[in-house]
Formats: sequence, C-alpha cells, structure tokens
Amino acid sequence: MMEERSRAQAIIFNACIFLNCLLVFLLFFGSELRLPAFLQVFGRAHPLVLHFPIVLLLLAFGSELIVASSRAAVPKNTANWLLLSAAFTTVITALMGLFLSKEPGYGGDEVTTHKWLGIACSLLAFGWYGLKDQVRRNKAITTVTGIGVAAVLLVAGHIGGNITHGEDFLFSPVLAKSETPQVPFEDAIVYTHLIQPIFEKKCMSCHNSSKAKGELVMETQQLLLKGGKDGKLWDTTAAGFGLLMQRIHLPLESKEHMPPQGKPQLTDEEARILYLWIKAGSSFTQKLATLPDSDSLKMIARSFFKSKDEEQYTFAAADENTVKKLSNSYRVVAPIATGSPALDVSFFSAAQFKGEQLKELEKVKDNIVSLQLSKMPVTDEDLKAIGSFSNLRALNLSFTKVKGDGIKYLAGLQHLKQLSLSGTGITTGGLQPLAKLKTLIAIEVWNTAITDKDLTSLKSNFPKAAFDIGYKGDTVIAKLSTPIITAANDKQIFSNTSLITIKSPVKAAIIRYTTDGNPPDSLKSPGYEKPFIIGKSAVIHARAFLKGWISSDTATAGFYKSGIKVDSVFLITRPNPRYIKNAMDGKAFIDEALGGVNFGTPEWVGYQDSVLEIYLFFKQPVKVSALTLNGLVATGSDIFPPDVLQVWGGTTTQSLQLLSQTRPTQPSANQPAYLADFTGSFQPRQVSLIKLVAKPVRLPAWHPRKGKKGWVFCDEVLVN
Repeated sequence: MMEERSRAQAIIFNACIFLNCLLVFLLFFGSELRLPAFLQVFGRAHPLVLHFPIVLLLLAFGSELIVASSRAAVPKNTANWLLLSAAFTTVITALMGLFLSKEPGYGGDEVTTHKWLGIACSLLAFGWYGLKDQVRRNKAITTVTGIGVAAVLLVAGHIGGNITHGEDFLFSPVLAKSETPQVPFEDAIVYTHLIQPIFEKKCMSCHNSSKAKGELVMETQQLLLKGGKDGKLWDTTAAGFGLLMQRIHLPLESKEHMPPQGKPQLTDEEARILYLWIKAGSSFTQKLATLPDSDSLKMIARSFFKSKDEEQYTFAAADENTVKKLSNSYRVVAPIATGSPALDVSFFSAAQFKGEQLKELEKVKDNIVSLQLSKMPVTDEDLKAIGSFSNLRALNLSFTKVKGDGIKYLAGLQHLKQLSLSGTGITTGGLQPLAKLKTLIAIEVWNTAITDKDLTSLKSNFPKAAFDIGYKGDTVIAKLSTPIITAANDKQIFSNTSLITIKSPVKAAIIRYTTDGNPPDSLKSPGYEKPFIIGKSAVIHARAFLKGWISSDTATAGFYKSGIKVDSVFLITRPNPRYIKNAMDGKAFIDEALGGVNFGTPEWVGYQDSVLEIYLFFKQPVKVSALTLNGLVATGSDIFPPDVLQVWGGTTTQSLQLLSQTRPTQPSANQPAYLADFTGSFQPRQVSLIKLVAKPVRLPAWHPRKGKKGWVFCDEVLVN
C-alpha cells in the first residue's frame, strides 16, 4: 500500500514537472498561439476551478506548520498529499488562465500581472512540494514559505477579482466607500453625474483596459466614442439608436444581451436615461439645468439631485407601495428627490394614454408637484382631474388636444408656477380663468393662435408671468412637429371602412401622406385636405411641410380590415420566453391591440428560436380568402419579415391543406423601424380552423450578425 501511494505521488509529481515546464514555455513563446476549440473550453473553466488551489494551499500551509512542529495530529503522508494536490491544481488552474487570456478582450497591465502571479503561485507550490523535507526541518522557514505563497495567492486573487468584477472587488467590503460628491441640480452635468455612474456600475467590469470584451473600453469619453469591434456604441440616425440600446433590449438569454446574464442588469429607469441621453445628442458637457423644463431626462433626473433653492414641502409623503403600483411602462411616478414627499409624474405613450389614468392618480393627488403630459391625447375634460392636484407646481400640456374650455378647472391650483400649452388650441380668452393665480410665472404658448399682438393684454392680466410665444425672425429655422394620424373612435382595426384624420400642431403646415408604404415627399405625395375613408388595410405615412421650417419626422400608423372574427387561438409553438406573458396564451393575436415601432411594448410577441405556429378556431365554418399577419421590421434589432408565411386550412387538424405560401420581400439594407403587414391570399375556402406558420429568416450577408436567426414580431392576425 505504501509503495502504491509513493508511486501515485511520483506520477502526479512528474505531471507537475511537465505542466510547469509547459506553463513557462507558453509564457515566453506562446504569444502567437491559436487555441483549438477544446482548449478554449478548457480555458473558460478557469473561474470554475480556481477555488480548489486556494483552499488546498491554505490547508497545506496549516498542515505543514503542524508537521514542522513535530506534532502527530497530521501524518506526514496526509500532509504530502495535501501539498501535492495543491501543487497539481495550481498548475492546472494557471494553464487554464493562460489559455483564457488568449481570447479577445483580455489585455492590459492587470491581466499581465495576474498572469505572472498565477504562474508564480504554481512554481512556488511545486517547489514547496519538491523541497518539503528540507522546509519542514525549520518551523520558521515553513512559516515564511507559507506566508509568501499565501501573499502571492491573495494578490493574484485580488487582481483576478478586479478583472472579472471590477476594481477593488475583493477589498471593497472593508474599505471606506468613497461616495460620489452630491452636486446641486443646477451644477449637475448629464454625462458626468447621470450617465457615467451607470456605465461604471453596470458596464465597466467587462469593458475596461484590462478586460476589453468586444474590444470595447468605456473608461474615457474618447474610448466610448471609438466603440468596439462591432462599431460605434450609438448612432442617433440608426434604428433603435445603435448597438448600445439594441444590446440592452435583447432577451436576457441572448448571447449578445448586455449586461450578460449573471451580471447586474440595467433597471428600466437606467435604460430610459441612456435612451434619452443618446436621443438628445449624447453631450458630454451639457448641464441638466440647461435642458428644457419639459425634457423627460430632466424630469427623471430631478429625483437624483437636490436644488440649491429646493422648495421645502410640508405635506406628508405618499405610501411607497401605492407610488410603485402607479408606475408602469407608460407612466412614471417618482419622488422629485430622495426622501422628498413631492412626486413627479410623466406619461410616455400617446397610444396607451386614457383619461382614466389621470383619475388613478387620485390616491397621490396632494403629492404631485410636476406633471408631464406633452404629446398625450389629453382633452379639456381631462383637466378636471388635474384640477384636484392641489400642490401642482409645473404642468406640461404641450401638443395635447386641449382647446381651452377646460382651463377653468385649473383655476384652483394656487401653487402653479409653470404651464406649457404650446401646440394646443388655446386662445387669449382661454387663459383668462388663470389670471388670479399669483404664483404663475412662466407660460409657454408657441405654435398657438396667440401672437405678439396679444402679449400686451396678456401681460396686463398676468403681470408676473413671462410668456414664450416661440422664435420669430427670418434667421431662425425650426422643425415641424410630427403629424398625428387617427381613425374614427381611435380604432386601428375596422370591419368595413374607417375614417382617417391627420392633424399637425402647426395649422399653416401642409400635410402630405401615402397609403402604399412609401415615405411621403413634398411634391408628388397627395396633400391632406379633409378626413378620408379607407376600405382595406393600409399603413399610412404622413409628414408636415412649411416654407421656412424643417419638415417634420414621418408619422406612421397602421389600420387593418378584419372581416371575420376568430373565436379562439391555440399556440402550437411557444414564443421566446421573454414574450410568453405578452402572448396571453394566444389572445394577443386577436385582441385588436396594436403596437408601435417600439418592440418593447406589451402588444408585441416575438419568435426567434422556434417557428411561429398557431391554430385559429371558428365556432362555425367560415369562407376565407386571405390572412394578414401584422408585424414589425427593425433591422438594427434583428427583426425581419418572415422567411416563409404559410396558411393552412381545413375542418380538423388532421384535414389541413396548404392554402397559401408566400415569401415576403426582405430589406436589402439597414433602415429605421417600421410597421408591415404580411398577407397570404388564396381562392375562397370554407374552413373551421386555420393554421398559420411564419418562419424566422437567417440574417442576410449585409447584416453585422449575418447567418444568425432573425426575429419575427407579431401583434395581430386578421382574417378576411
């Protein structure tokens, strides 16, 4: 038995000699080493096994101290095995780390130092075992050897933790935390005090000079602008504003989702802050205070900073759980500053807005001091609910449907300081009910019927208020607001015909539109004069034009004819896990709720790894001749038309026959997100059920992620 143990130890010791020689050789001569796939897997196991040598080396140190003291508590053979196991696992771990460092994204002084210290640990452990008998003769030498190995091990682990998890990962719990200096709201810089902390907390651990994943380093402004191997981080002209926003909105299980699964994820608020910063031009020097009062980023940021002359509120704070319940994807309710009882409320989606959502705020009406409703379809009747927000200081109603009849409901807001009515139907007479408000100091009324000539009478009635009626003069060029496209009763799905109305906040603007999917131009596209009727499905695009102004962005809205009601839906295949909740067991395909160009809203259901396959059931046999899949195309986010669209029909699941098979036209280049419908037409057929199949496409050769699976997004299926 003793001989077998000695033989086994000799074999492992000889393996340690070979592996340490290989380790040193690769260190000096392996710079051009190209790893095969199996060695890459071996290298990536480094974080999984590094705990074994740490534990074994520390146990070996303890046992060696006991043996050196000539105590019998630890037999020499047990101590030998502990020390040999530590030496063997250390050299294996060091080799894994060396292979891992060959992958892209690992570089810099920290990685080099970590590599040398890891190899030093391996050589020290190997030498300790080889000279164990000599070291044991003197307890002092044993102690010095153990402390030396432990010190190298601790420093190597500390640097490894920095590389993997960020700076000072190991010692951060015991070191004094350096809090970020709290700057007043007036002095806060958008990037330095709002954006950079997000990058440092959620991104920098993988994108630093030591661990530049994807060749991206985010430590300086210059390196941020440079981007990584896949290109620049953001582009305000691209769909989805570029790589950064695309990656953070990918499904969590996607390999390209950022931050990767297992790392701290961005909160919804952090993602929105990044989006708003990029959308506004991603300035590195702009101060928060210089943003317009109606700016969403400024409103969100107010909860992070205190103002120099911040008002002291005497009312009690609202219940935290109530505030949380009132916030959702389309409405943010949050304190204006940490610990403040005052609330800021912002609405974000015009398509989802309903007047009842203002009444839901009744529970916190005495705490609301700021209300952002810009571009929401707010009516004069909705102002009745706002009139009950007794502590309201700032109200933004710009580009809403307010005409002025409901302004009287705001006459009781004794604390109101700022009011924006730009782009509404307000008139000079409509403002009169507010003349008694002594606190009102700023009123925005540009793009309204109020002109310079009206200012004299307004100032006599509002002596303390400053009026903003917009820029005047030939040298100033402003951009027109995007037109608003609506249908009768605000229904995007209709049975026979639908009456379409298009409006521009600037009454003098000329609106041109198209119904064929092409963007409208200023000359050839038909001009909008009055509401018009459509009798078939159409995606309508509209733009506003006016001499001396920059033309508006293109407004897009889809309206779809559905002549046959589907009674129930069964999901044959399930969507991506992220969208299972949205699918509502198939009800989302027939609920007549349509999404916009933002695929993150609840209306959309996404398929990528599986083919979209669903059954549509009818209680009674129906005659059908077409099926339309209402979808989304966003090439920058890998969302494409289906590769193949099949429609099957029959009386039972066993008697289905192929009625139509089409291959939708695929985009030939990257372009902004747009709505699209994919239709399969066929000879009229009597059916009791339909099977719909939509196969995701492989991304084309021109796409940055060519060859990977694309997404199919759908929010409604229409049968005619």
